Amino acid sequence: MQFKCILIIACCLLAGIAYAAPPPLDCARKSLADSINSNPEKSITFTGICSGPIVIRTDGLTLTGVGTAIIDGGGQNAVTLNGIHGVSLVNLEIRNGKNGILGVNGTHMSLKNVNVHDNQGFGISFQTASSGILSNVTTNHNGIHGLDLETGSACTITGPFTSSDNRVFGINANGSSLTFSLATATVSGNALGIQVATGANTFINDPKTVLNLTDNFATGLTVVSGGHMVSFGGTIIATGNSVNGVSLNSKAGLDLDAGSILTCDNNGDGLLLQENSVMTVFNIPQFSGASGFSMVSCSHNRGNGIKLRSGSTLTLSNQAKLNSTQNGAIGLVADDGVGTTLVNSVITGNAIEDIQLTFGSRADLQTLTFDSYTCDTTVLVRGTKGIICPH
Repeated sequence: MQFKCILIIACCLLAGIAYAAPPPLDCARKSLADSINSNPEKSITFTGICSGPIVIRTDGLTLTGVGTAIIDGGGQNAVTLNGIHGVSLVNLEIRNGKNGILGVNGTHMSLKNVNVHDNQGFGISFQTASSGILSNVTTNHNGIHGLDLETGSACTITGPFTSSDNRVFGINANGSSLTFSLATATVSGNALGIQVATGANTFINDPKTVLNLTDNFATGLTVVSGGHMVSFGGTIIATGNSVNGVSLNSKAGLDLDAGSILTCDNNGDGLLLQENSVMTVFNIPQFSGASGFSMVSCSHNRGNGIKLRSGSTLTLSNQAKLNSTQNGAIGLVADDGVGTTLVNSVITGNAIEDIQLTFGSRADLQTLTFDSYTCDTTVLVRGTKGIICPH
């Protein structure tokens, strides 16, 4: 009996040795690109500085870095995936490519603990109906965009995400779909922070998601050319951007629901709507399940707190609030056929004036606190006592 037990233990030890995981591929000794192309296994680990380009052609491959694990593109596309699915890139760094990570033609991938930087074009680009899930990803110092979504592609960002110091956009969603879910995203130091453009849609999925759009050269967030963004309880903070904190242009849309918060402080102008764009701020607790107020706050901007132009519409309803205070110019400007409905709002303490209504604008002002205003003969106002046009 004792002999049988010893034999069983010995067999188990031998089996463990036989099936032990192989050591990581060492890029100082062997080509990662060749190993990926020739290895039928679904999982590869590697270490060291590996020369690109890397082309992944295997569905379901997991590529995991160990210790210092770098793919250097050497001026070519560092990592390319074309029409494949279920690929995971984990614990690695990608640099010095024409583009860092390029997914095309319906590719689906996930990135976790990945740092993409110093590429000539895009850090990460999903094109032609490709998609990805990003968790704890950084994309910095790229020549065009940090994260680029084009031509019907889709991306979900979860957990920490940083896109900074890219020469054009931190995130560009163009004709594509972008979702933030339980995310903390920092988009800073780019020419422009986030662009949602050309029919693209962006969704903030939950009250724990926070977008920090800070110190971008032009605008923190712009939604343009029919793009639309919806926040369901999330927080958007746009601060220190040189031109606008948030702008909506050319029939764009932004909805803040379920206790969402938009803060536009210490920018050039805080919030800009123009060219028939639409913004709605609301919360109906029996539908959203959120008990608080959706809120817009624009304070201490060098220019205007909120500027509405050329047929655009800003509507607050139900449990919604707006504050525009202590700005360097005007708290609320409404010009050229604008429509605005305000409830539970405070517009006070602005340097030039609190409210300016001109050129055919329409305002329904309920429960509004303000100090100074002007309006011309073309303006129609109802609701708040104390505003009589012209003035």
